[in-house]
Amino acid sequence: MNLNQETRCAMHIEEQISRESGAHGKQWHSMHDGYFADAAVARPLIETIIRHVSDSDTDIVVDLGGGTGFILQRLIAAGLSRHIASVNLDCSASQLGAMKENRIACVNRYISDFTRRDLADENKHISFIMRSVLHYFGRDGLAPVLRHIRRQAKDGEVFIHQTACFENETDAQCINFLYQAMHTPKWYPTVGELKERLLEAHWEVIDEHPAPPLKLSSAELGRRYGLNMPMMESISRKLLDQFGNIDHVFQYGENEFVAHLHYRIFAVRAI
Repeated sequence: MNLNQETRCAMHIEEQISRESGAHGKQWHSMHDGYFADAAVARPLIETIIRHVSDSDTDIVVDLGGGTGFILQRLIAAGLSRHIASVNLDCSASQLGAMKENRIACVNRYISDFTRRDLADENKHISFIMRSVLHYFGRDGLAPVLRHIRRQAKDGEVFIHQTACFENETDAQCINFLYQAMHTPKWYPTVGELKERLLEAHWEVIDEHPAPPLKLSSAELGRRYGLNMPMMESISRKLLDQFGNIDHVFQYGENEFVAHLHYRIFAVRAI
């Protein structure tokens, strides 16, 4: 990622964080029916992280875009060794300010421009984790940010992430149409596209399985992105006209809709 790309990515993320700042902090845990603060929902990711970290010589687990620290807190509660340090790297001061776990260090940086030196001494072994972040970088930013994270990792280190992606192109197009209509540059790949970008960035997939989907109501999306109900109703009609109802992806009801983001958990190794 060159300087211009890094600057564009930082501005890109800063704009989105500013727009969504009303959902950050303590109120974040109640968003989307509490999805991001639900221990049962997080369990598949936690179990995957524990399994791969326990089989490695990890000194530090770094949560990229860790928000309020919920995933790191759950890892600690699940028995993460006290000899393994925890670092929450996030660009939102409000999110970091809502964190309460003393064992977790905070680094207020953008994922697109952090360096390994921000996190640890050169001789330390790092495992990177992430949940529901890559879509912030948009279609054009996905490959550069995966390459940037890879450059911060040593060969053999793991990156375990839960990322929204779709099994087929139509489902992905439907959700991307929705986010474009809400004037946000977030973008969601197909599973195949994501795997291609990972391999191109020299990440080898060593584990992959589904995670619970995220339910998105039109009312809550409107609150999150500052769009009133007439605006959301107009978006609903456009989606219905373009795609119709798609099981488990987009369903239109009386003056409202429900959409779902589908997640997969990937454990990848730096090669």
